[in-house]
Amino acid sequence: MTGKLASTATFDAHHEMGARWTVPASTLAAVAVAAAMAASSIVFSEPAVADVLMAAVIAGLPLLGVVRFGRMSLVNLGLWLVFVALGLAACSVSTTFDTAVTHQVVTLFLALGAFVLAVYVTADPEPRFRLVMNFYLFGCLMAAGAALIGYFQIVPALTELFTNYGRARGTFKDPNVLGAALAPAIAFVVWVALRQPWRHVLVAGAVGLPLVLALFLSFSRGAWASAVVSVLLVVWLSLVTTRRTADVRRFVVVSVLGSLALVAIIASALELEAVEGLFEQRASLDQSYDEGPEGRFGGQAKAIGLILDHPLGIGTHTFRDTYHPEEAHNVYLSQFMNAGWIGGMLYAISVFATLAAGLYAIRRRTALQGPLIVATAALAGLAFEGFVIDTDHWRHFFVFMGLIWGLVDAGTIESATGRRSHD
Repeated sequence: MTGKLASTATFDAHHEMGARWTVPASTLAAVAVAAAMAASSIVFSEPAVADVLMAAVIAGLPLLGVVRFGRMSLVNLGLWLVFVALGLAACSVSTTFDTAVTHQVVTLFLALGAFVLAVYVTADPEPRFRLVMNFYLFGCLMAAGAALIGYFQIVPALTELFTNYGRARGTFKDPNVLGAALAPAIAFVVWVALRQPWRHVLVAGAVGLPLVLALFLSFSRGAWASAVVSVLLVVWLSLVTTRRTADVRRFVVVSVLGSLALVAIIASALELEAVEGLFEQRASLDQSYDEGPEGRFGGQAKAIGLILDHPLGIGTHTFRDTYHPEEAHNVYLSQFMNAGWIGGMLYAISVFATLAAGLYAIRRRTALQGPLIVATAALAGLAFEGFVIDTDHWRHFFVFMGLIWGLVDAGTIESATGRRSHD
């Protein structure tokens, strides 16, 4: 009898010890999302580490039961599934069938990632938005740090790895993608400086400094424009949604100090002869690769003609393989060529309806207003940049689209719950 009691006591002790070491599902999910966001800026090759981590997020979060489905997310997932199906159908006429199919499969993977991130945020929007943005910002700081180390040859052995043709690229394959990824992070930092407690302003300034310098040294005209659009939208939306005079005074102070700091950063960088020469070249609007029938704008004219002549599309990568030396440098034209008239319209509808939904939801004075301002402004900059470059496989584009879906659904659910409680 004594032995049985001792055995039972030992089992209970082990059971209690095991219970103490149990990791909550919400913690596992947060670690997975944080890792995927932090690694999203390290893309030397594909598939990247971030893709493996996002695959774990896509598969794991629904199994962990930390998601909540909403109408906005489900409708957009449906649009993207139809879009990919149309793209796969058009692959039958692609010049390179294998790579065309791979392209569409990657698109599906990114869309699923946006959907799962959305339903994860919907379930607990404020803390999960902060989690996503803080670790996305951390990843951008790593990329910016690598870009500066490479550009200024702080570690000479890494210069070639972190630069490309005299332009900073950091931990990305292309300087244009580095700049585009940094633009939303800069918009987030500006929002923190404008709307968070005063003690965060200096931190925001210190964090923003390497981001802005790395963006400038990427010499990506599209990324510069994207950052300007996003930051101006953050400032404007923050102004029109506040009712406190103190906030307006703060906007003036932060804007003046921020503008002075920006001018100082750019002026200091331009003191370097190499920077000044490349800036003058990149800032010009008459680049040789933009003009002529084989340039960027000539290619877009060809693309429009092909779209009008092929309602079902010409298949992914056919344009660059058959009709022009490179892609159209306009994501909207590319989607019409990849998936036909219906597919192109579905892509545009999803992107611009997401922006419209974000702007509409911002009108509500709730705790989600700030997160919606950041996510909507970030996506607006990226959507604008899509007119001059192909953004369809940029991971951060899908991150911010998913954030808007999740935040809009969370706001709708909270509003509906509040009405029911009131009734």
